[in-house]
Amino acid sequence: MSILHTVNTSPFQTHALQQCLSLLNSEDCLLLIEDAVVAAQAQHPLFKELSELAEQGRLKVLTSDLQARGIENRIGNQCAYADFVTLVTEHTSQMAW
Repeated sequence: MSILHTVNTSPFQTHALQQCLSLLNSEDCLLLIEDAVVAAQAQHPLFKELSELAEQGRLKVLTSDLQARGIENRIGNQCAYADFVTLVTEHTSQMAW
């Protein structure tokens, strides 16, 4: 059973991303949306864990949220809303953080 985890808060404001990472299993995927996309650029304590997910192809970042915040993606695969829908259908369930 695979889960699509979506995090929408900045890692500088809440512990949602940290808590999410601690619960991911080897089949799960993480999608950063809204304010969480800052984690795709910033060097912070979770960057190493995010890098490992990205190397495994399990970290996605919503393109429109990057663009809305003027952030350059430095990690993970960018995805559009259509890709978001595909991710939802590819996973057994979804968990929003």
